[in-house]
Amino acid sequence: MNAKIKRHSLNRILMSILLTTLWLTCTVDHGLEPIPVIKGKVILRGKRPDIAGELITVVAPDFPPKKWTDIIRTTPLDISPDYEKFNRDTVEWVLPLPHGTYDVVGVLWKKHDEEWSFETVSNILGVYNIPNQFKPAQVDVPPGVMLVDSIDMKADFGMIQYGSFIRGTITYKGTFRKDTAMMILAAFPMKPETVVDYLYAMGWDLTVPTIEKAYPLHYVLDISSGYIKYVALFWKGEESGPYDFKKLGEYMLQDDPPLFPGMWTPEGIYVAEDDTLVDKFYNDAGGIDSVHTRLDFVVDFNRTY
Repeated sequence: MNAKIKRHSLNRILMSILLTTLWLTCTVDHGLEPIPVIKGKVILRGKRPDIAGELITVVAPDFPPKKWTDIIRTTPLDISPDYEKFNRDTVEWVLPLPHGTYDVVGVLWKKHDEEWSFETVSNILGVYNIPNQFKPAQVDVPPGVMLVDSIDMKADFGMIQYGSFIRGTITYKGTFRKDTAMMILAAFPMKPETVVDYLYAMGWDLTVPTIEKAYPLHYVLDISSGYIKYVALFWKGEESGPYDFKKLGEYMLQDDPPLFPGMWTPEGIYVAEDDTLVDKFYNDAGGIDSVHTRLDFVVDFNRTY
């Protein structure tokens, strides 16, 4: 497990931070004034999987997201035909933006057979940040400035998580909060105890429905293969601070047994590529419940207060 975690890049850390930092509502009247421009580079690395189609740069003026059409985005990035040979490339991008402050600049990807939509906001490859600060950096386009340059960011194809799945149903207790702005479902290789631990998410969904009529919610969470230990649903209200997420529900999965006596015990259950989690997990009371084909759990809205 330790060796596996060490292979996670800074990009994965930054992406997992976006479990607690994304997205937007923006209504802009462009009028007849000249529009400023921001520009930068995307430094691409890693083996590009066959599933990966187009990439775009997106800008989020505010957070959380409301709908896909609010996201300001570029045309698809022009990746070199030689990428498969070298597994690296640097792509320049330019985007006209009105004057203002923008909370997040990032890189998204989509599958070949998909359309760009609100669901793709979870497909994150990279985010603009200040060096050595583990959170997205704001970009300011002040009045009178027509060009903001050097908005450079790293993007890692290793961030693409697919091939293994958790599925089940989410129900709730308590009163569903009408001021719900965002809910995030995430899976981890360990139970997060510190802020850093939350940065190692194996998979997340930033588009969990925020309306009561969507529940009970039948979900499928796409994750990277490997040992999975912990699943949780996080909530943010419309009046909450930018990083103020509450944990509504959580489950600890049991460890796989050692392969032979005396061997170390793997943390969590191993989920291979093309697998859907079928095993047991610990419930909130510490007991063990069977999971035959799905991971069903109840979230508690009383935890939002």
